[in-house]
Amino acid sequence: MKRTLKLVGMYYLLQLICVLPISVFMNVKSMIQNEGVLNIAEAETAVYNSHVATGAAMVLSGIIMIWYLIHFKYIKFNLQSFKEVPAKTIWLSIPLILGAMTFFNICSEIIDLPNWMEDEFVGMSRNVLGAISIAIMAPLVEELLFRGAIEGHLLKQGKSPVAAILISSLIFGIVHINPAQVPFAFAIGAVFGWLYYRTGSVVPGIIGHFINNSIATIQMMVLSKEELNTKTVDMIGEGPTYALFAASLILMVGSIHYMRKHLPAAPDYTATPCHPEQSEDVLLGKSEKPENINEVEK
Repeated sequence: MKRTLKLVGMYYLLQLICVLPISVFMNVKSMIQNEGVLNIAEAETAVYNSHVATGAAMVLSGIIMIWYLIHFKYIKFNLQSFKEVPAKTIWLSIPLILGAMTFFNICSEIIDLPNWMEDEFVGMSRNVLGAISIAIMAPLVEELLFRGAIEGHLLKQGKSPVAAILISSLIFGIVHINPAQVPFAFAIGAVFGWLYYRTGSVVPGIIGHFINNSIATIQMMVLSKEELNTKTVDMIGEGPTYALFAASLILMVGSIHYMRKHLPAAPDYTATPCHPEQSEDVLLGKSEKPENINEVEK
């Protein structure tokens, strides 16, 4: 658990370190240029610049977090990782992901929790850096962290697949903080977690995460706030919504059943123990050379 808390803490800390200075700089710059008084147009420009700054900071913090996870061997990931997953696995994952997205989105509409971050996300989606941070950087960082580094470690420590998936998904949901996102993030995170467990790769989850976030980003780019808040039942009616709800559930469950039968068996995670903390100590000069190979395995 210490390892998990450390990684989540690093995730938040990097965001804070990158976001705060850039946001403060942009706001101070705007105030100086306008002598502390903003008209409506200038205020809108300041808000836009703030969203650009947030997007830039999130991209930067994401790059640093990815480097940290790879450099200190919390995960093994490179461009070759995308080639190691069979195309069949990717294609089979997509119906599962689309079914899960649709099903859990309707569930979220039924729960109807407050969306504290709506204005921020809409603002970020309407500039290049913000859109990149939501649609590309978030899927990369979050799958490497929550599936690769956290769930993967739990599996290697001998946790059952169900426990590892649920724990990592629960943490994934909680760190979103925004009430409207938490249940959906937990549920879709469990699907990504199952894909990771079943395939031994974060790539299917990254692709699914990218599809989900890209659709959301495009919607925020082109739709008004009123349209974004329109529920499925209000758009297509009660009957079609129930049908879509049932069809998406069938697609999700059917995809899982099919993949369980036709994909290779899940990897043996306990056969490849990982001790990234040891890697950090070596790089920081804090560890001594073990007297024999058995010490490394302890």
